[in-house]
Amino acid sequence: MQPNDVMDIPVDLLEPSKHQVRTRGVRRDLQELVDNIRVHGQLEPIVVVPGAEPGRYEIIAGQRRWLAIRELQLPTVRATVLRGTVDEAKARAVSMSENVVRHDVDSKDLIDTCTVLFRKYGSVKAVAEELGLPYNKVRSYVKFERLRPELKQYVESGDIDIKTALRAEDHLSTGGARTAEDVHELVTAIKGMTTAQQKDYLAGAAERPRPTTAQPRGKADRQNRPGEVRQIIVTLRTMDHQELRDWAAGQSLGQDAAAARIIAAFLRARRKDGAA
Repeated sequence: MQPNDVMDIPVDLLEPSKHQVRTRGVRRDLQELVDNIRVHGQLEPIVVVPGAEPGRYEIIAGQRRWLAIRELQLPTVRATVLRGTVDEAKARAVSMSENVVRHDVDSKDLIDTCTVLFRKYGSVKAVAEELGLPYNKVRSYVKFERLRPELKQYVESGDIDIKTALRAEDHLSTGGARTAEDVHELVTAIKGMTTAQQKDYLAGAAERPRPTTAQPRGKADRQNRPGEVRQIIVTLRTMDHQELRDWAAGQSLGQDAAAARIIAAFLRARRKDGAA
């Protein structure tokens, strides 16, 4: 048999490999795939390697197609059989490359795969080339392990993305150890913001003094907690809007962040004048 032969394999002789990158959301929208294969047949073979037991195979890529074909009670699955030595890193790379172009892969699965490949190659560039993913995205994924446990949980639950978590980690780390409540307040504050808004907020938060002693939090204090953010919509004349855009560009800020900074500066000046 030649390397990477394509052959029909009985459904019952197949099982997902432990190196299959898709471990979450496997059955999401599966019925759509079932209906598609029912009408058009299996258009692309799955990718497998010989299993530990003779005559059996492990699925590296195409687990959802196998599940759909099994739902249809078809006897065989068309498969490309990889021959030779296929280690964990190679298996994950093949699986990820195929899955990324077919269906959105859970972000934690991407993180797991990038981490495994980074441990093998020691280079973000090599991982990006292996998976065909953008360099900056891979760099973010391999930094996941340095996040504190609370931030990892927020990423895994989908509350925030990896880049937001990394910004939060950098901010929290500059002030020494922070409590779980501090992490929660910060995440609540920035998770709905744009990248520019997050950077502007964190820069301002770094300048605000932290309380040195624990104090009971009354109503007024709760209204000014770091996690409390208010969003407003402002309508400007065309001339004023253009002036805002020009100033924001000069400050390397987004328009929202620039407007927030201008309003905050005006209010601070107003409070100062009132206290004089």
